[in-house]
Amino acid sequence: MSPSQTWWNGEPLSASLWSSRGLHYGDGVFRTMLIHDGQVVDRDAHIAKAVSDAAVLHLHAPDSLHDEITAAGRDVSNGVLKLLLIRAGQGRGYKPQTSDTDRLLIRYPMPELPAGNAQHGIAALRSPVTMATQALLAGIKHLNRLEQVLASRDWPDGVSEAILGDDRGQPVCGTRSNLFWVSRGVLHTPALDRCGVSGVQRGKLLAIAAQKGLDVRIGSEAWSALIAADEAFVCNSLIGIWPLRALDERQWPAPGPITADLMQALAHPTLLAS
Repeated sequence: MSPSQTWWNGEPLSASLWSSRGLHYGDGVFRTMLIHDGQVVDRDAHIAKAVSDAAVLHLHAPDSLHDEITAAGRDVSNGVLKLLLIRAGQGRGYKPQTSDTDRLLIRYPMPELPAGNAQHGIAALRSPVTMATQALLAGIKHLNRLEQVLASRDWPDGVSEAILGDDRGQPVCGTRSNLFWVSRGVLHTPALDRCGVSGVQRGKLLAIAAQKGLDVRIGSEAWSALIAADEAFVCNSLIGIWPLRALDERQWPAPGPITADLMQALAHPTLLAS
């Protein structure tokens, strides 16, 4: 059903803008990618994850993604590229009518990332926001990010990330990052089978850890396990790795020895530049 008239801030609005199911329902997925020296870093992994995430929502990702993403990163020294895959069609009505997608590519300037965040670690807080459990959506980067919006408000000065837990009080992830910690030489990361986003950088680090023969545990653990850890860090595709030097009252050496070894092996462009 099409509306008879639509207004945006008091002005008539064209159908191409108001009809997006991404706007109405968050019916889509997205990826955020780093551009470095004219190349989209981990491009193929991002495309594979976008396609996989889209399939969870029964969305079809077009074959043109590779060429379009490559072209969007070309001739740019450094930047950020965001891809949105949104179900095509009208916004009115929950029931999907198609698996086809509209795609939106947005290129941003590279944000300023303080070198000290990688070199000396960041302070984080435990967010009061509890992540909702929905196993059908667990692991995918869908367009509904309201939990992250809520958890990003009102940080005190000096805090660079907030760590969210689930309804069982178990740590899950940061607002924009995946979470790892090390206890007695074992690398831990939450399972993300009930909530949270499984990021490309997380998968890359798990592969590096396997190559190094590190003992890795992927599972759900109590908050106390994180607090008792010997070292901890967060990661995403823009920052690479940021060690945690503090989480509320808990303090760590930053980076710890295993974190530092993983940072070196990752060789992320923002880490090499810091």
